[in-house]
Parts: sequence; structure tokens; C-alpha cells
Amino acid sequence: MSVNRICGMIVDFSVENFLSIKDRQTITFEPDTKVKGLEDYYFVTIADVAPNRKPLKLLKIASIYGANASGKSNVLVAVAFFKSLIEKKQVDKNENLKFEPFKMSYLHNSKMEVNFVINQTKYNYQVEFNKRVIVSEKLQVYPYLTATKSKLIYNRVTDIEKQVPIIQFNLGLKIDVLVKRELEIRTLVNETVLAGFSQISADIKALKDVKDWCRTLDVDFVAPQTPIYYYTISKLEESETLVSDVVGMLKNADFNITNLRLEKKKSGIKDIVAESMGKNISLDMKEFFSSELDVHLNSLDGGLQLSNVIVNHTASDGRFELPLSLESDGTKRYLGLIGILLYLKNKSGILVIDELETSLHPDLYEAFIVTYLKNIESSQILFTTHNREFLQKKDLIRKDSLWIANKREDASTELYSFADFDSSVIRNTTSIYNAYTVGKLGGIPNVSNDLLFIAEE
Repeated sequence: MSVNRICGMIVDFSVENFLSIKDRQTITFEPDTKVKGLEDYYFVTIADVAPNRKPLKLLKIASIYGANASGKSNVLVAVAFFKSLIEKKQVDKNENLKFEPFKMSYLHNSKMEVNFVINQTKYNYQVEFNKRVIVSEKLQVYPYLTATKSKLIYNRVTDIEKQVPIIQFNLGLKIDVLVKRELEIRTLVNETVLAGFSQISADIKALKDVKDWCRTLDVDFVAPQTPIYYYTISKLEESETLVSDVVGMLKNADFNITNLRLEKKKSGIKDIVAESMGKNISLDMKEFFSSELDVHLNSLDGGLQLSNVIVNHTASDGRFELPLSLESDGTKRYLGLIGILLYLKNKSGILVIDELETSLHPDLYEAFIVTYLKNIESSQILFTTHNREFLQKKDLIRKDSLWIANKREDASTELYSFADFDSSVIRNTTSIYNAYTVGKLGGIPNVSNDLLFIAEE
């Protein structure tokens, strides 16, 4: 699938000393040249504005397998934290950054690096930080999409003793001295230059492009219990014509649903969140939800208007209606995933989803993946999963889109791709499913065969 319009996509992401991630770990959306097949579905091909240059090919999907507590979710959290570093303006320079380094490396700095594409231009961004300060950061640009050498836009280091950032721009950009000085004043020691840039009125194109991209970038953490179906409801409220499309997808999923009807009702945010999560939750949990899914959680005093969805069913003995609240968790989850498809259809970004298969039958998990690959043009999803059954679908998977988070003996996370294994481990005739389930690839729990007997009193 070729994309020539404006897009923003991640090429690769690296992280070090963050939660369970000790050493530098990298996940990439660049296809492995040794893996063949399904290019029309898995690839986004980004044309280069530079003449006579090869386009850049990126994968639209990356999934991470691994045992419980292997660090799968921490990779997603790291990607979401990266966005917050770029975007969040700190109020107090003494405020700590909200993250945890690897427990055995708390005296060392943490690092993140990302290569990404905006407006058909490839950038590199690196940042080193600890809980107190942004130690250093660097933004670079590549002359063309497939280039391996980059050119500096700016470099920042923090004078720890004086508690001020020192920013150096590429001289070729001809940044006014007063603009540079204002940016240094506006940028606190515990925030990035990109966050500080939002506080000044200067027109520095590269910084503006990166900020605009991050502002629309959906690097939001969708947890298993996040009520993503609220987003779908909001889309139905905006456009009645979408109802038939959503109902059609629900019909194809064999839910016996023939129609959806929206009725307005008044409800308070605490009731909404508590109902959707199945337990009482304090109001500060609102921060748990992503900005795009906050559309129905945006009023903390006096409640808000949202739609009560009535679901029409057809069964062998007639028709009946149920409120969405009485539908199964699987129905609501799939309704939410439909909303994600509608959202990503016409935009460019990356969405991170923890345990995509939550409450879904394996066939519906497969249906979502296939629908996404066939219909989404220039967005990416990064998700964790325990759905091993999908590994049996040899005609639907590419090994370079499958990753493993493996827990080392020191409890740190090791990240690698299925495509990293040579033919001695995974031959063309080998079942990937079998290789993974028997432990040849790692990323599975070492469960004892000993039975636990509870002593009788």
C-alpha cells in the first residue's frame, strides 16, 4: 500500500533502564528482508520527496508475546511515556518525572531513541533522563527516507550545577540568538526542548512539525479494562450513517445484532467509570484513560450527556432488546475495537493496546487483525497478546511483525523478533506455533509440573 500524503509513523523505538527493561531494547517496524509475503497487507510504502530515492517500507503492525511478568506491557508503557516527555510542560522544575528505572540500575540514567517519519521526512530523536532532569536530548533529520546518516537540528545538555539547559542549534538553521535564549529560559530542567518550544512563538519548522505530529499521535495506553466502546459510541453520535457500518461488522462477528439505537441520558463520571470497570474507582483514575477515549469522561462536576445504547437482537423465536450494559464483555470489547478501526481509518498514528485479545474468541481476534490489515492505510498498532492460536495461521502472519518479551534470570526484559531465528530453529516447513509452545523461542513461563495439594485441617 503506497502512501504519498502527509503521514507520521514510527520506524523503530529503543529504550534502556525503564521499568523491567535494563539494557537497550529495540522494536522496529522496518520489514526484515528475509521475510517474504503479504506485503500488500502489512506494508505502508512511503514515497520519498527526494528525487530518484527508494521509498521507505514500514510494517503496520507489531505484536509482542511473552510470559506473564516478562515486561511486554512495559514496552507499551515506554512508548506512551516517550510521548508524554515530548508533550508535557512541567509546572515546577523540582517535580520528579513519573517513571521507574530498572530496580538494579536506579543510579543510572534512562534513555530512549526513536526514528520516525513526518511529512515524508525521517527524523531521529534521542533523550537521556533520570527522575530529576532531562540530562540530554538530540533531534536530527535524515536527508532522505532510506539514509543512514543524519544531520543535527539541535542538541541539548543540562548544566546540573546551574540547573539550566544549554541548547545548540545547527548553524545552518540560522536561529536567532534571542529565540535560542528564550527557549532556554522557557525549558525547565525536567522537561524536553520540544515541550518548552510550545511556550514560545518562534517558527522553527522542524520543531513545529515534531510537536504537531506528537499532538495528534495516538500513543495512548489501552489497557485490558479500558472501556474503549465509549469511543465507538461517540462516533455513532457524530454520524448516524456509521450505525449501519458498525452493525454490519457486529453481524459479521455472529453476535445476532440487527441494530443499535442511541438514547441520551444523564450520568456522572464516577458512575460511568465505576460501571465500565466493574468496581468503585476514585476520580483520579480519570488520568488512566487516554485523551481520545476521554470524550465521555470530560465533566467532573454535575455529570455529562452520553448515549445509552440499546442493542437489537434477532433469535430463532423472535426479536428482543438489551441495553449495552447487559451485553457480554466480548461484545463490548469488539464494539470498541470497531471504533478503533473507524478512528485509524483516515489518520496516521500509532495506538498501543495491552492484551488485544481480552474477552475475545480467537476467531474475533483474527477478524480484527485481518480487517485492520485490509483497510488501514497509514497507521500502526503495537500490542501485547497471549493468543498463541493465531500463530497457526501461516497464511496470515509475517514473522517480522511478531515479537517476544523474554524474562532473563535477573528479571530484566529481553526483546527480539520471531524473524531473528534462523532456519536451524524455524524452517519454512516448521510450525511457528509448535516452536513457540514447546519453548524453542523463549517467552513462555517455566511452570512446574508438581501439583499443589492443600493440607486438610
